[in-house]
Amino acid sequence: MRAETRPDRGAVVGALLRVVLAGACWAMAAVLAKYAFERGVPPVRLAEARVAVALVALAPFLAWRRPGLLRPPPGTWPALAGFGACVAAVNLTYYLAIDHLPVGVAVALQYTGPAILLATTTLLLRGTGAGGPGGSSLAPRSTGGPGRLAWAAAGLSLAGAVLVSRALEGLGALDLPGLAAGLASAVLFAAYLLSAELAGRRGAEPATTLLWGFLVAVAIWSLAVPWWSWPLHRLADPGVAGAVLGVGLLGTLLPFALAVGAVRVISAATAGIAATAEPVFAAAFAWLLLGQRLNPAQLAGAGLVVAGVVLAQLAAARARPEVA
Repeated sequence: MRAETRPDRGAVVGALLRVVLAGACWAMAAVLAKYAFERGVPPVRLAEARVAVALVALAPFLAWRRPGLLRPPPGTWPALAGFGACVAAVNLTYYLAIDHLPVGVAVALQYTGPAILLATTTLLLRGTGAGGPGGSSLAPRSTGGPGRLAWAAAGLSLAGAVLVSRALEGLGALDLPGLAAGLASAVLFAAYLLSAELAGRRGAEPATTLLWGFLVAVAIWSLAVPWWSWPLHRLADPGVAGAVLGVGLLGTLLPFALAVGAVRVISAATAGIAATAEPVFAAAFAWLLLGQRLNPAQLAGAGLVVAGVVLAQLAAARARPEVA
């Protein structure tokens, strides 16, 4: 067994910033998705198209520049298949939640995922012991578990996400299918971060993880809703075509690459906390692009999310190296 090299503070901060940038990309993609929904593209079809667009962009690039990354390392197939299934499912459940619930409620429900992830990893650590021979590979890279700072970061980030997304204003509109979809998106959000982290620990490079994850997701969608029934006539509208491409590239390939790369440095739980910056960016983009001003509660929520990300950085920086 050997001690794993502890990432320096600069690497940790850089990883957190990459996840925050991924949140900004996802927020912009939500605006583009809203545009496509309003012009006749069903949520299920957009969830299907986004992974296909990302795959079509990524696969030829890797074949041209890094062909060695096309083949996954031995032993990574289960993690890669799980990652792809989570990518397909989290997109679907998130869009279904938006379709049934006010957007603010759907966003806030999804960002209970980091808290769920922290709770799960805490139970794993208590049950197996972190860092030892029986330790779980899904646990954060700290021998002491998530710790109080991480829990505080998750709580602040979730509270901020609720405020900035104005979720409480939409509680009266909750329905059972939407609530189920929103909670499912939270669990799947945590699961996709965990499966990406696991693939990395087993030797898969970020690009390889993305490629095979997108391939699995496209295969699942091809069986669930065959491509020949996709509403291609909607793409005759240049705005819709641009929105679909934007969701696939800006809202899928780029942020997933940022997040998958980040969990090579920080734990999935910490990355999930940092990703709660998305509602802040969503509110800001709505203000800039749609003329929707931030109210005092939303500004306070933005501050809480920033505080949560700072605490997440502190928690990650204090993590001890695990024993491999």
